[in-house]
Amino acid sequence: METNRLLLRPWREEDGVELQRLFNDPAVRGGRNLPPDRIAKLAEGSLRQWRVNGFGPWAAIDKTTGSWIGRIGLDELDDWPGVDKIEVGFELHRAWWGRGLATEGAVAALEFGFAQHGLQRIISITAAAPAAAHAAARRVMEKAGLTYRGTRYWMNPDVPVVWYAMDRSAWKASKSAAHTL
Repeated sequence: METNRLLLRPWREEDGVELQRLFNDPAVRGGRNLPPDRIAKLAEGSLRQWRVNGFGPWAAIDKTTGSWIGRIGLDELDDWPGVDKIEVGFELHRAWWGRGLATEGAVAALEFGFAQHGLQRIISITAAAPAAAHAAARRVMEKAGLTYRGTRYWMNPDVPVVWYAMDRSAWKASKSAAHTL
């Protein structure tokens, strides 16, 4: 998958090393406890999702420089308490923040999920705390067209999360509206 500025390719085994580097940055972790073994499981899960589902998180590559800049795409959240378990997620190295790349990648992931895989709803989740990283994540979700659906506890009983979603019908309507402009 390509966007204007990104090459989004299926996850590879060697991306696990890059994911470790990405999550070594506390700002990227956003307060999450991500020891090396948990990061390795995220990388393995990304690879497994591509084999099982035909989608999963992409390795995000900057088209101009060829740099591995992060992880963007669809992610199956088996333990999410809601019925819809496919999330659009985005984590970029801090040097790439503030350029609209997360939104660009998230929009591509929504398109891929709805058009190529017939998903009915895609969610996105971040901590509810007002930290700058979480506020930025919420802006990305909103710019990509997802709408706020609520706050709940998940994974950590002390840290509430907010979740957003886009339904297939809303995605179709936004595509139709874009074609009439």
